[in-house]
Amino acid sequence: MNKAIKFRRNVYIILLCILVFAIFTQISRSTLILKFSNNKHLVKNEHWDQFKLEAERTMLLSDDQVSQRHHCIIINSSDEESVELENNLSQIYLYMKQAYIVQDLENEKLDMSNCEAVSMTVSIETLENYVVDIERYVNQGGYYFQMRIDDPEQVMAQIYRKLGIINYQWITSNIGIQMKTPLLIGQTDEIFGEDFFYNDSLIVELDEDVKIHATSILGIPVIWSNDYGAGKFMVYNGNNLYAKSNRGLVVGAISLMIPDYIYPIFNEKIFYIDDFPAPIRSEIDVDIYREYGKNLSAFFRDIWWPDMLKAAKRYNVKYTAVAIEVYEDNVVYPFEPAIRDNLTNLIAFGREVLKSGGEIGIHGYNHQPLQMDDELAKYYSYKSWKTTDDMEKATEEVIDFLKKAFPNYTPISYVPPSNILSDEGREVLIKAWPDLRVISSLYDTDTLNHSYVQEFEVATDGIMEMPRVTSGYFDKDYTVWLETNIMTTHGIISHFLHPDDLLESDRSGGKSWNELYEDFVGMLNRMESTYSWIRSDTSDNAALNMGYVLSSQMNREMTTKGISVQLVNQKVTQYFILRSDKKLGKLTNCDVKRIDEGTYLVATDNENFSIELK
Repeated sequence: MNKAIKFRRNVYIILLCILVFAIFTQISRSTLILKFSNNKHLVKNEHWDQFKLEAERTMLLSDDQVSQRHHCIIINSSDEESVELENNLSQIYLYMKQAYIVQDLENEKLDMSNCEAVSMTVSIETLENYVVDIERYVNQGGYYFQMRIDDPEQVMAQIYRKLGIINYQWITSNIGIQMKTPLLIGQTDEIFGEDFFYNDSLIVELDEDVKIHATSILGIPVIWSNDYGAGKFMVYNGNNLYAKSNRGLVVGAISLMIPDYIYPIFNEKIFYIDDFPAPIRSEIDVDIYREYGKNLSAFFRDIWWPDMLKAAKRYNVKYTAVAIEVYEDNVVYPFEPAIRDNLTNLIAFGREVLKSGGEIGIHGYNHQPLQMDDELAKYYSYKSWKTTDDMEKATEEVIDFLKKAFPNYTPISYVPPSNILSDEGREVLIKAWPDLRVISSLYDTDTLNHSYVQEFEVATDGIMEMPRVTSGYFDKDYTVWLETNIMTTHGIISHFLHPDDLLESDRSGGKSWNELYEDFVGMLNRMESTYSWIRSDTSDNAALNMGYVLSSQMNREMTTKGISVQLVNQKVTQYFILRSDKKLGKLTNCDVKRIDEGTYLVATDNENFSIELK
């Protein structure tokens, strides 16, 4: 009898647990959870408005910094190649929070007396009056970076041995690059750029004591360093350091040239899904139906999205999904609200984005970029907007659309359709969308000059400009190269893709979804294994953290015991890359993790920290 009562009690307990689980599951799937989707802590953060002022302050070189030993960029304003190098290097130094001045040899004499390091953007052959000065400067402890090599003539004949060259011949076309050291973090022995990395390089034979950091695929040394007296020469044997895509080479060269060098990074991994949530066609795609027996709507709901969530969970990815209300090409008011199915899609997919720790941003009311140039619109088979009032009404409509789905959630991130955004369109966004905080378009140079190309910065109107860097479901040689350079420069992965990439052969490589998913997982695995230290984030939170980094100030000081860093306007945990071949000793107010040979990730929550170096 007791056994029967006990059995029934256990059954009831099990049934009750099942019932509670079922209720919890239904609640999590129901619209009730939408009421608890709240991001006010990000939207109303008091520091958004302070970033603009503080970031402007960090760009100014104070009198104290000018009087201290700083870096010197040497240019000739009449030399176009020199000016291009200086433009790129100046931006890099701003990111590195490295005090610098510019000397123009067009109208002043070279003076290295107060330069901790010299970055030479002019041709060696224009330095005939300064060869002895350069030799003396490096011998006495200076650091000299020759950022280009041109046709060798008389001046090269005077200085080549100091640069670590035994013999040289002539300039030749050079292709590709193979890393020999961790100059690019995590890339020792990796080969890139047979199809895109071109240089004009000097055929050289180097001294056996020279440290070669990279060669071309042809075996010609591309980057090397040579200790000379108490200082060091760093040489780039080429002419392509003006490119944004090669900034990691510049940062790597500077940070390996100067002993025990430390610089700030963002430490962020961000993944965007463009055009999602968005209306999904219910039509049949022959290949998808043959493999899965589903129309497109069912495929994206039942196959693609569960796969994407599974990959995100496995590799610690948080998606920032940027939504579209309709795919109609209407650019004239009135703008019809989306049909109920579109709202249902937004709720269903958006809820899971938020539950997985992600973010919902805005891509647009439709997929027509906010611009008014008819020729540009025609180039992409779009329609141009006729008035800014129409743009404004469309922006207000898509914001209302998101509010219907998520009443307590406020979108703050914007990704322009096809990465196109005009000045007028940007002004409209700010006017119609008071809570806009982040615009994310493209980082790399656009040769057509169609895209909204950005730097990582706080704009003059306070908006965070936070570009995306790479795209797609699978690795491509150039995108991995770009990612590698940006990781060494900024410590950030900013990647985007589109759900319908898999339907277009030029974007999918003609692969099935199973093949693409395997490639996608392989890409995430490579990122995780190479940069296991990087933190995953959403666009909104990453932008807030980035604002803190950009608006802080940094002062480095080498002491007899090691390196000491003072931060101004430090608000959150900040991260740095330290390059040193010394043994680390006592750590004060910081944590340090080795991430590559002679390369460390430093984290601090304090305005002052120090690292003992033995």
